[in-house]
Formats: sequence, C-alpha cells, structure tokens
Amino acid sequence: MNSVSTALPDKAIVEYSFSKAATLYDRYADHHRIIAERLMDFILPEISAGSILEIGCGTGILTERLLDRFPASHVTALDISPNMVERCRSKLNHPGRLSYLVTDAEEYCRSGNSYNLVVSSCSLQWIHDRERFIKNICAMLPVGGRCLVAIPVMGMLYELVESCIRGARTMMRQLDLNSGEEWKARFKNSEMDILSSSVESVSCIYDHPLEVLKAIRGIGAGIDQGPVSLKPGDMKKMTKYYSRHFEVDDFGKVSSTYRILYLLGRKM
Repeated sequence: MNSVSTALPDKAIVEYSFSKAATLYDRYADHHRIIAERLMDFILPEISAGSILEIGCGTGILTERLLDRFPASHVTALDISPNMVERCRSKLNHPGRLSYLVTDAEEYCRSGNSYNLVVSSCSLQWIHDRERFIKNICAMLPVGGRCLVAIPVMGMLYELVESCIRGARTMMRQLDLNSGEEWKARFKNSEMDILSSSVESVSCIYDHPLEVLKAIRGIGAGIDQGPVSLKPGDMKKMTKYYSRHFEVDDFGKVSSTYRILYLLGRKM
C-alpha cells in the first residue's frame, strides 16, 4: 500500500487555480469564514495598528473583518491571483483605507516595506522557503509590531487522506504541511515573542464524499493533488471507505476536518 507524498506546487499553477476558482470561492468557503472569525478572537483588545498587510486576501473574507476591527487603519490586501483581488475589490468599498497588491508574497516580503500588523489566514502553506519568509515578515515589523496567522498544519483533511490510502489503496498527494510546533519554532527563531497560539480543528459537514472534493476544487486548493485524478474504480473505493468510516448521521453526511494553528506574535 502506498502512503502520502508531499509537494510544494508551482506558483504559476497556484495562481491559475485560484484565479479560476475566484467566482465560486465564496460558495465553498464556509470553513474559511469560521477560521477567519476564530483568528480575530486572538486580537487582544489593546492592539492597534496604523498599517496592516494581509497576505493571501482571497475574496476578502478576513479583509472585511480587519477593516471593521481597525477602523482607523489602512489595509494592504495582497494575493498572487488577480481574479481573487478583483473579487475582493468588487465586494469591499473602503476608499482611502484599502489598497491591493497582485504579487507573490515571498517576493514582496523581501521588499523592505514596513507594517504595524501582518495578518494571514490559510495562505502560508503555499510558501516555499518558510524559514526565510517568517524572518522577512519579522523584518517588516517595528519593535512591538504584531503578526497574526492561521496556518493549516499536519492532520488536515485526515478523512480524505485515510480514505485514499486505506480505501482506494493509492497514494494521496498533498501539500507539504508542517506541524504546529515546527511553525512556532520558526517564529521563535525570528525574534518573535509568541503571545498566544493554539492548534484547533474546524469540521465541516458535507452530503457526500464527492462534495468534499468539489469544495476543495471550488476554492482552488485542489492543485494537482489527491484523489482528483483517481481512476473511476479507485474513486468508488475511496468514497465507499469515506462514507463507512466518517459518516456523521443516518442520511449519509460526512465530516471533513481542517487542522489549524492560530498564532499571535510580537516582534521583540
């Protein structure tokens, strides 16, 4: 039996996939809304920010919450996908308080720009050089500046992974996800004091295992990975195993679990 192989996808493919999904993203992004709400819980009441950089703004789910929470701040919303940025722009109308960047976050965070708060929800898993990237984020912050992130970690979509491996007996190709402890170590090694952190599960319920795959593709995250390319026979085995082992009611609904590290750091 094969197991899991991990990979970091080509960024051109990432941009293409998310741009293609921009118009459907909000329909399938329930878990992102839950994660964004939870991430905002980590903002301490006394935190203020004149300038905010949001890495991976997508369609603006977190952006809108940042604008509400920091009414006197300017938010720069960055995303690698021009279609995602355009979707965000069409939803949010905050003249003078919101600007956009269509660029690669790894390139931009080497630019020497400065922000009081850097925020990201479910985007840092796409970063290639993660050690360097966290150091670059820290370099953008003044002493006392904050970094607030939600990062998918190992254990993501374990129902789907297990159903591929044990049900279809095929390899599950997924993103190279790290543990929460590995991510926390990167922040600690980058002159960041971790004020609070927590690894938590976000579970969503779907009518059928195929709806899980549809949702992954619907947000643009199924980038040359997993069971999208399973042969019909293997797909049937995978869904049968999924339904048998991860059913949550008598109507065939199944669970899909997202493991997320929430972290608030302060530059020392």
